[in-house]
Amino acid sequence: MDKQAFIDSCYTQLIDIFQKAKEHQKDEKQKHRLEGYLHAGKALAVISNGEALTLMEDTHFEVFGETIESRKSRKANLKEAVARGDDGYIDIPAYERNKGG
Repeated sequence: MDKQAFIDSCYTQLIDIFQKAKEHQKDEKQKHRLEGYLHAGKALAVISNGEALTLMEDTHFEVFGETIESRKSRKANLKEAVARGDDGYIDIPAYERNKGG
């Protein structure tokens, strides 16, 4: 398998995983399988760690419209608001919260 075919295969798998996550249908087996696939690609020098991270970040942004880090931060803020009973944050419509504001 050449490098571009490997990257295309990873991209397709990432899109599927992120789409499922967006629809709240996580598939842990599929996620772990892709992690192993990427690890093998790095071990065989088909893809570098930096290229794999960039591919994941770009694909995540394509599906969610935000970076992995900004999504984690936003979700953590929501969990904290729920834990402390912050109705002000929770009362903000989800489409507004999801803008990162």
